[in-house]
Amino acid sequence: MEQKPIVNSDLIGSFVTIELPGFPGAKKKPEKCRIHYLEMGKGEPLLLVHSVGQSIYTWRELMPLFARYYRVIAIDLPGFGHSDRPYSLSYSMDEMADILLWTMDALHLSNTHVLGCTMGGMYALYAMAKMPIRFNKVVVLTPSGISKNYPLRIRGLEGPFGFFFRESYSKKDFKKYMPLFYYDGTICTDAVVDQYFSTCDDFASRQAIMYAVRNFDEEPVLKAIAGSDHEILVLWGEEDKLVPMDKLTELREKIPNGVYYSLRNVGHWMHEEKPEMLADIIDRYLQYEGE
Repeated sequence: MEQKPIVNSDLIGSFVTIELPGFPGAKKKPEKCRIHYLEMGKGEPLLLVHSVGQSIYTWRELMPLFARYYRVIAIDLPGFGHSDRPYSLSYSMDEMADILLWTMDALHLSNTHVLGCTMGGMYALYAMAKMPIRFNKVVVLTPSGISKNYPLRIRGLEGPFGFFFRESYSKKDFKKYMPLFYYDGTICTDAVVDQYFSTCDDFASRQAIMYAVRNFDEEPVLKAIAGSDHEILVLWGEEDKLVPMDKLTELREKIPNGVYYSLRNVGHWMHEEKPEMLADIIDRYLQYEGE
């Protein structure tokens, strides 16, 4: 059966429900959260984890390529895409890592390869550090948070006036800033902007983005994986306008088991610019058995 194009729609995938712990000390029952996901292909499981403000749509080019050899599962993290926006979630690093593990439970995933993009890469690394036995090989694309090179409208979400920046952006802002995520800005067409904006244009989605940006902290993640036996493939775009290659040099010292590879002529979202090349690199890594 021909696979439908990946778009931002709650009709394209399926849902599983996980249970959140709720507020500490609260008398109310734990909050339930529906997670939207899309599955494609057969073989070893490969879990795809997007970044803050994204959805499974970001994997639209890469997912069908992996589905030739793997059972690929792309999820919408809570707060994004067509998953729920839980009221009790603070979008802390601990919560996001735990949610990945709970979602893996709901999807009956074990010994899973995982591919995470930017902030989603850090969430995946933290989940692996918490429960390494659940994971096979780990690949992260530009694992990082917000840098000084991001536009003020995005950086401002981290500060005390984040609520102002949360409320003030528009589709016009998306169209202005989204090309910065690519080396070749022409990839960011009006249709792409529309798809990304469609799941961010409401209060709950903006609130999720603000809290996820505000509560992002890579230090506990890097500390947790310092003693890990897992080998991690770290990929970076050499033309990244938002998080330059200097960050990769810094991570070399903090991720001891990292295998590092940089790609020419790609920017921050390399998986959208060079999906065929990236799929080949990652597949070779996942298939490599070592000596």
